[in-house]
Amino acid sequence: MLERLACSLKMYHGFLTSTIILQSVFIFCKSEKTWMFSVGGNRKPANFIDTDGYLKGADVDLIKSVCEIANKRCEITVQPFEECVRTVRDRIYPGIGIMSKWYDACVGYVSIPERLNSMAFTDAYANAVATFTVLKGNPHNFNPDNVSESVITTLNGLFTSSPCLKRLNKVPKGIIVAADLNKVKDLLNNGSADALFSPRTLIPGYDVLPARYDCTTSGLGMMVRKDNELPGWWNPAFQSFYKSGNYTVWCKSINQKYGGIRIDDSYCLPPPAVKPTASGSGTQPGQIVGRR
Repeated sequence: MLERLACSLKMYHGFLTSTIILQSVFIFCKSEKTWMFSVGGNRKPANFIDTDGYLKGADVDLIKSVCEIANKRCEITVQPFEECVRTVRDRIYPGIGIMSKWYDACVGYVSIPERLNSMAFTDAYANAVATFTVLKGNPHNFNPDNVSESVITTLNGLFTSSPCLKRLNKVPKGIIVAADLNKVKDLLNNGSADALFSPRTLIPGYDVLPARYDCTTSGLGMMVRKDNELPGWWNPAFQSFYKSGNYTVWCKSINQKYGGIRIDDSYCLPPPAVKPTASGSGTQPGQIVGRR
């Protein structure tokens, strides 16, 4: 707010003095851009359209908090996830929205090698896990430790794709990429697939097996073009948010505030470590311990 006020005052003063000052002020003001974040709007409690028609969710709260710390002007837009990332012939590609600079960041995407080939990421703000989901009671006796005779379905655009399975040394008999969760349910119900491999930890009416898998380079972050400058200010602002303890309050209260799919215990980053005493040793305050 103060930055925008200073910009307006300098522009007024420049207009009254000289063209040279006005031109330099124009450059100063032009640099203050609006940073655009894209969400799908269908992932309660992360981001969703509420009954009143407005976008709400934990992602919205996080973006507002970090942008306020960084003193940046930020806006959020709702776009189909395919505009951020898509899977074509089992390969992951960036979407037209992020590549065409419709927005600066796609919110809540996991850093994996296949995405790092074409995109960049901020520091992770949450952990990501992969799971297997089967029909109630697991009637096909799906064994996640031996998938060689199983057909597995995955969801288009998610990090839980064929390369992720390969990194986990799991090579199924077949893989079916489904467009959405309804298609996944059809595949499971009619026996075309034995299990779903996805980041979901709860799907009502189905059994999510207890094992958790990690095939990522880090957790959930903001996905950006490689030439985008957003990580340069977002990362230090997020670290400030994290070290203040407000991150832990935000993350631990997500389900209480918004309901929706239950946040898995492994989702939140661990709280900032306590500063060691002079005679001790260990993690410095605010350093994120665990997977990054």
